[in-house]
Amino acid sequence: MMKSKTTFLLILGITLVTSTIIVHHAWWLKGTERLTSEDIYHVWEEGKKITKHLNPYTRIIGNSLRENSKYPTYLPLSYYFASTLNNLGAQRFIDFMNIWKPINLFFHLCMGVVTFNIYYQQRKPISGIIACSILLLGRWSAYIVNVQHLEFAAIFPILLAGQQLNRRPKLSALMFGLSLSVKHVGIVLLPSFLLGLKANSSSDNSISSRKRILTYSAVALIIPVIISIPFLLDQPSGFLLNMIFSTTREFGDHGKATGTRMILTGVDGTRLIMLALIIMNWLAQAREKINFWVASTLTLLIFLQFNAVVFAQYYIWLATFLLISCAYLTPRQSTPENSTVRDQHLIQ
Repeated sequence: MMKSKTTFLLILGITLVTSTIIVHHAWWLKGTERLTSEDIYHVWEEGKKITKHLNPYTRIIGNSLRENSKYPTYLPLSYYFASTLNNLGAQRFIDFMNIWKPINLFFHLCMGVVTFNIYYQQRKPISGIIACSILLLGRWSAYIVNVQHLEFAAIFPILLAGQQLNRRPKLSALMFGLSLSVKHVGIVLLPSFLLGLKANSSSDNSISSRKRILTYSAVALIIPVIISIPFLLDQPSGFLLNMIFSTTREFGDHGKATGTRMILTGVDGTRLIMLALIIMNWLAQAREKINFWVASTLTLLIFLQFNAVVFAQYYIWLATFLLISCAYLTPRQSTPENSTVRDQHLIQ
């Protein structure tokens, strides 16, 4: 019985991986020129500037912090990647994309592997297959495959961080920092991540626990800080202005659903509500009422409902964390052996 179930899961897994590859390839056949208006094109452009020893973060200085001028708003890891490929010979955008597309597929599949593994550890493999199917073939993933954004590369390490939270906290912190270095959407999840680490250190005394949290925080910041140092030293104001641009820019066509806004003492009321709800969410997690996955899901949901600017690519973050949170909706399933032991204990 166990062998047939394993075979069944293996067949489903192979079918799912094959389907994902087919979907990616179908989008690849649509060509690369259509992507010149997407963010990935600007990643390549900023990478070329680094190849020429130019600082891409200086362009914002003296320009509007309201109008979208496609400033480099990511930390520089993706720009370093594009620059490296440029130095290795991928000097045309099509050459860069021919390398990036299979890498993007790899990260997407890795997201599925981590998701299934979490369900499998909860002894819910069939539900894991369903969750992976949604994650790999659903509309928000299809959107990322279409536009080739960096989301999969940023989400995969943060999933590893959550998975290793209880086992290898230093590795977990390092993976969280790697995610921020690709795309710092995950910054809104950092407090929940640190609270998750704190919960794991709750058996220590308060001083030891604080030291651990400070250590893990430093580990999480190692990669983002190191890769940013050259630009911070060269033009600190330009770098910092790019990092905060998402909070100052005009809404444009993004987030029109937040057009009904309340004005409270001259401050955008929707952001006050967002901040209040997120803080309440952190307090709930701090009291160990919810785990990292559920707290992160609620944070993302609040962010998407109330933040002034919402991009379509943000929804794959919510979908991913929501799917993983579902693994914890019911208690971990018992194995037949555990059930037998439990029944014998009840009889005694």
